[in-house]
Amino acid sequence: MSFIFLCLLVFCTAFIVLYSIIIISNKFHIFIDSNRSNKPQRFHYHPTPRAGGIGIVFSVIIGFCWLGLYTWDWLYFILGGLVIFGSGFLEDMGVSLSPKLRLLIQCIGALIGCIGMEHALLRDLGFGLELAYVFSIIFSIFAIVGVCNAMNIIDGFNGLSGGIALCVCVSIIIVATQVDMSAIVKVTVIFMSAILGFLALNFPNGKIFLGDGGAYFLGFSLAMILVLLTQKPSSIVSAWYGFCVMVYPVWEVLFSILRRKIFDKTEAMQPDSAHFHTLLFKKLRNNPLSAFIIVCANLPFIALATLFYANTFALVITCLVFIIAYTIIYRLLARN
Repeated sequence: MSFIFLCLLVFCTAFIVLYSIIIISNKFHIFIDSNRSNKPQRFHYHPTPRAGGIGIVFSVIIGFCWLGLYTWDWLYFILGGLVIFGSGFLEDMGVSLSPKLRLLIQCIGALIGCIGMEHALLRDLGFGLELAYVFSIIFSIFAIVGVCNAMNIIDGFNGLSGGIALCVCVSIIIVATQVDMSAIVKVTVIFMSAILGFLALNFPNGKIFLGDGGAYFLGFSLAMILVLLTQKPSSIVSAWYGFCVMVYPVWEVLFSILRRKIFDKTEAMQPDSAHFHTLLFKKLRNNPLSAFIIVCANLPFIALATLFYANTFALVITCLVFIIAYTIIYRLLARN
């Protein structure tokens, strides 16, 4: 019962904080993402606050305090997350950072989490491959920062980032329960409750957005949780489970970088309107419907990742099937 109360507490905290931000933003015109901006990734028609990350961060910290997660491990987790959140929140506040500076700040946040927490380094890559300590630090930072930016890239429509993050949380809870990692279960339930509090105001009407800070914080948190779940020496969860359950946002960012560098001849971090979700929107002309379809299309792959969490070969095949399907559908949408 106390754990159910905690879930309700985190949900209500996120909802109340975010609802208050909506009122304050509309009254004082702060945190507002203008509907008249010339951003290529803009798909909303009313001025909307982009400070959803504040409610998620605040409610997650409340949940951590309630559970008594005061160990150095989880303090480093929160500290690294706050650094990465700050790199995006400054943009949400209108402070322009260069892409290189933003990446540098994110690398510092990821480094804090990787070095500070036990078993927070990607060393075991499956198929008998294990990285040396120094290389595991570099690869872990690369992977975590990549997931942060992946969640930000898909944060274009009402319920898309939040919906994917929610589905991933459910999968992690199921897998962590089966391998008896109770701390991971509790932490993930806190995040799931906070995300639900955000989605109650974000989907379908989009009264508030995650913003860069919120998307980065969710990406960092999910990436760290997946590293902890797969890299504990006693864990039977394959390292490929982390990639498979997050295959949509991760492949979206990798595909976007390749597309921009090879075909478009533009900067890898340059925003554009040629993402999968934006192409689907151009066909449907419906923001929440586009997000709903993409989330539903990802459910079978998340379910397969959950089912075969310990089978590296099956997880690799699932990822390849997703990549092939994504590429075919993307080309059809781009052609039309």
